[in-house]
Amino acid sequence: NQYFLYFTFIRHRQERERKIRQIFGGYKNVQIKIFPLPAAWLDFLTTTSLPLNGLFKERLDLYFAPYVAGIPRVFSPKNPPKMIFTCHDLVFLRFPEHRGSRLSNYYLKRHQIAIKNSQKIIVPSAATKKDLIKFLNVPPQKIVLIPEAADERFRPIRDKNQIKSIISRYFDPQIKYILSVGTLEPRKNLAKLVEAFSLLPHQILRQYRLVLVGGQGWNNNQLSKTITNLNFKEKVILPGFVKDEDLPYIYNGASVFVYPSLYEGFGLPPLEAMACGVPVVAAKTSSLPEVIGKAGILIDPQDEMALAKAIKKLILNPKLAKKMAQKGIARAKNFSWSLAARQTLKVFKTLKRGESGKTEKNTLR
Repeated sequence: NQYFLYFTFIRHRQERERKIRQIFGGYKNVQIKIFPLPAAWLDFLTTTSLPLNGLFKERLDLYFAPYVAGIPRVFSPKNPPKMIFTCHDLVFLRFPEHRGSRLSNYYLKRHQIAIKNSQKIIVPSAATKKDLIKFLNVPPQKIVLIPEAADERFRPIRDKNQIKSIISRYFDPQIKYILSVGTLEPRKNLAKLVEAFSLLPHQILRQYRLVLVGGQGWNNNQLSKTITNLNFKEKVILPGFVKDEDLPYIYNGASVFVYPSLYEGFGLPPLEAMACGVPVVAAKTSSLPEVIGKAGILIDPQDEMALAKAIKKLILNPKLAKKMAQKGIARAKNFSWSLAARQTLKVFKTLKRGESGKTEKNTLR
């Protein structure tokens, strides 16, 4: 087989191109095509009625987009390739208030185009599959479940000095802390987490800080108000964005990882935390129970008292925390990108040119 990999970016082009060619440059059957365009431009092109075969000169048998905006309205007037895309979540339908009506309508149209033009849809969780069937009437046999995975760099790190050295780039490495990772936006339910943190016993509040790692999202006023109203500006640490290579160390330094998100298509942060050997408390919503299984404590994300009790339980019971950490490490090993790649390749093989792809059974579980 011949593979063509298409990338669009302008920022940090040399660095990105170097990494891409470092990974794929050794394969003779792989050709790399880089378009010096902002992703938003290609996104616009795929929404128009202009055929994309003018952009992609190669005659393709199969076209795969790892996100919905990569599927064009029109690819080629004659002999278009079979198309597959990955639907990560339907947050714009489940929680439209978290996106705004204009953006939610845009994503709805994008998904409608992609669903119509594709032969298979890959999803990372049964929860996302259920949402596609319920909200967008997608036939179940068109959907293939392929779970995602934590990167291999997320692992237990034994060098405590190295952990503290990396942490010192972002906050005081001597503190004990409870951690959450994710964009600071309403869907992540972080204001509720701060409320739960405030309910912990004084003996814990004296020793621990709450660290919320993530870039500033939209409409996070409630989080700021909650921190201010509780007079917790010194107890809640907002280090902002953490470099990918530093994030495993931030996980490893945490005593407990908490993820009270209201909705996730998969939920990588709790899986990353488990892979690092950190006990996890998470919401029993959407895909999170699938990811965590019995390797963490699942709670109602709207119940701040339940959140506080779960955190307290792990902090005051080191044996339980260690047991949950070990379960998490074992659980995380069930997810791998190598397995996901093999399963994705099987999907590709079911859609050889000339096959409809509409009646194959979903056997990738």
